[in-house]
Amino acid sequence: MRPFIQSLCVNVNRMRKVTFDTTEKPNSPAVQLALRTGWHVAYVTVSVREAAGTDFEVELKSLNHVVESGVWDESEWDQALWSGDDEGLRFEEILKIITDGSFPRDRSNLSEGQKHQLRDAMILSAHARECREVFVTEDQKAFVKGGRKEKLESLAATRILSSSQFVQEFSQIS
Repeated sequence: MRPFIQSLCVNVNRMRKVTFDTTEKPNSPAVQLALRTGWHVAYVTVSVREAAGTDFEVELKSLNHVVESGVWDESEWDQALWSGDDEGLRFEEILKIITDGSFPRDRSNLSEGQKHQLRDAMILSAHARECREVFVTEDQKAFVKGGRKEKLESLAATRILSSSQFVQEFSQIS
């Protein structure tokens, strides 16, 4: 695996940054704790798109967003960033870990499950690109099981926690 440039991740203002996955609603105890204790709370724009037409979309619009890196046939181009080679390689490596290397090379006809895996990789990739400290998710299959957590945490230079783990760890320090 090619090393990625993590030295660019310097937190100058020392604000702690947490990204919540689509599985975590804004009124949850973890999000509320993060907001109450001064974390920079954000969702990736992929989550906002997935919530389109729901009450969740309305709740998300009032929070901060991390803009996704553009992916052909998935991203809305006026709401995505062009990525450099390093970001593209990291995205592909994240996708490889999440799918145990089984993601199809031809992405023209993906199943709903494969689209979900692609979006999971997009979310974590954007989180890593923005040097965010903690990623909170309940999606154990994509981000934790089968040794994925350790590999993804190393690759993305972040911590992956469930909402209950986030609350347990950070309510004691607040």
